[in-house]
Amino acid sequence: MLARTQIGVEEYLGLVFNDRPEPDYVHGEVVERALPTPIHSQIQAALILLLAPLRQRMRLFLLPELRVQIEPRLFRVADLAVYRESLPQGRYATIPAYLAVEIVSPDDRHSELTERLEDYRRWGVPHVWLVDPQLKRLYEYSEAGLLQHANLGLLEFDFEISSQELFKDI
Repeated sequence: MLARTQIGVEEYLGLVFNDRPEPDYVHGEVVERALPTPIHSQIQAALILLLAPLRQRMRLFLLPELRVQIEPRLFRVADLAVYRESLPQGRYATIPAYLAVEIVSPDDRHSELTERLEDYRRWGVPHVWLVDPQLKRLYEYSEAGLLQHANLGLLEFDFEISSQELFKDI
C-alpha cells in the first residue's frame, strides 16, 4: 500500500507504477486508488463496447484510465473519460470530459468516491456516472447528488444503457 505522501506536481507526474493503478494527486498528496477486480475490468470493457457505435457517428473518444488535471494541484485518473470532437493533447487532459465514469471496486470508500465525482462535476463534466458492479446499480452524479437510475443515457445522442444490459454477463 502506498502511503499518502506530500510531493510536488512535477514529481507526481514523473512517478511510474508498473505494479498497481496510477494514483490520484490531491493537493500535494499521492492518493492510491483501489485495485480493480476482473469484474471492474469487464464493466469497463462493456461500457467501451456499448459506447463504440457513437465513436464514429458522433466523434466521441473513449479513453480508459485517463489522467486529468482538474485544478493545478488536483489530478484524477478516470476509469473511463469520453471526449467529444477532439482528443485531449499532452501528457494528461486539461479540459473537462463530456462523460466521466467511475466503477466501484470493493475497496472503494463512499466518501472518497463522492469527492471524486464532485471533482468531475465542479470541473465542468456534464455527465458523471457511477457504476456499482457488486450491487448491479447505475448512478448519475449532479448538483443534486448521487441518484440511482435503471438506465443511464446521453439524450443528445439518443443513447441509453440499462443496468440489465450492462450487467447481463456479470
